[in-house]
Amino acid sequence: MLHIRLIITFVGICFCIIRGECEQYPRRFSGYCKEYDGKRLELVAKFIPDDPVIFEAGGHYGEDTVRLAKRWPNGSVISFEPNPAAFIRLSETVKDYESIHGYNLAVNNYSGTAVLNVCYGSTGDDPVFEGASSLLEPSKCMEIHYKGPKVKVPCVILDNWCMKNEIDHIDFMWLDLEGLELQILKSSPIILSTVKVIYTETNMFKFRKGTTQFESLRSFLEKSGFKLLSHWYNEGLQGDAIFVNKELFDLAFEN
Repeated sequence: MLHIRLIITFVGICFCIIRGECEQYPRRFSGYCKEYDGKRLELVAKFIPDDPVIFEAGGHYGEDTVRLAKRWPNGSVISFEPNPAAFIRLSETVKDYESIHGYNLAVNNYSGTAVLNVCYGSTGDDPVFEGASSLLEPSKCMEIHYKGPKVKVPCVILDNWCMKNEIDHIDFMWLDLEGLELQILKSSPIILSTVKVIYTETNMFKFRKGTTQFESLRSFLEKSGFKLLSHWYNEGLQGDAIFVNKELFDLAFEN
């Protein structure tokens, strides 16, 4: 989850709060606009229109979805949540917001059916951790912490879904994909070329098999026309980053 969340990590770390301090994984920042740590949506707002098309991958229970809708009341929020149980709660949370359009779907690098590894923590029965569910299987050292059922869910390539639903651009991507960021972005170059800002979870630790590592994500996005604006993170662990379309970035910082 991109908001304040518990990060389940390997034995010896147990649980860290991403906004807190962890002696083994000190809090760091790189980029620009560090002062916006507590008002990150305000920073994003500097680069997107007042009526943006927003795509949220990993809506969970809908708390962040509502935050996005409230910040941009004239915009449209498309929210994907693959976990059927979480999607029921999301639907209830967002029911009073006409600008939010929720879908019980996973975004993936292929269309069809995928297996969602639902996370219920070390006991395998605690839904409080299901925000850490992923299409990726746990890495060997994390299996003990990522116990839970495997659920078959429908998945789509974002480019294909957008074409089918006549979505010709996305202004702002909000990605909470638990390690699948690089795979889904690479599979949808058409819609990615229209994006102005990407806010994404970042990983420096291999929580799952195939977890996108931050430097690989950064390299790909820079080659795709983006620049890193801000990165708040715990060194060697996990964080959140804002990437901005290079032309908009250069325009903002040309002076």
